[in-house]
Amino acid sequence: MIYNVLLITEQKLKDNTPINENVDVSELRFCISQAQQIFIQESLGTNLYEKILKLVQDNEIGLPANINYKELLNNFIQPTLISYSYYLGLDNFFVKFVNTGLQQFNGEQSSSIGFKEFQYLKNTAKDNAEFNDNLLRRHLVFNSWKYPEYTIVENNGQLIPEFGGAFKASIVLPPSGRGGRYGNYGIMSGCEIPGWYGGRGSGE
Repeated sequence: MIYNVLLITEQKLKDNTPINENVDVSELRFCISQAQQIFIQESLGTNLYEKILKLVQDNEIGLPANINYKELLNNFIQPTLISYSYYLGLDNFFVKFVNTGLQQFNGEQSSSIGFKEFQYLKNTAKDNAEFNDNLLRRHLVFNSWKYPEYTIVENNGQLIPEFGGAFKASIVLPPSGRGGRYGNYGIMSGCEIPGWYGGRGSGE
């Protein structure tokens, strides 16, 4: 597992969220790391997730042979990661874990928000993150041929992708019948939607 690669920079997170410029980057680095390890890995599956990390680590994401992975990263992974990093970051900035316990600090010219306002921000951030995550998953489902690692299933304890929608809404599809094969998964007869779309994934 690659642990030291971030798929967005702290500045990119600041530029695309309400996070102030004076926020310490070390605070944001933790949020980004947690968001990509939990949420992005769940949507990509461990195989594709580690493929992207390796390409970024080796500075090969921009090579012509990896154009599909670069577009996936820029257009889908990064917006989703930004949203989830902000979502997790709200917890870190609402309270601080210090040596005397959990504390909430007030600025000299400002005051902390209440739990009701905080919950509103969390719910809104969660909705935005799940929307971007749903776009990511839909792109992967309907373009899985571009990313061979996405449909590889190995019995090595790694996460397989969560194929269902990020909103966890139930999806009703026609029965698969005697469909063909697509990689390691079936395709429903007379339907362009892969049979595994909306099916059980790693998180169920």
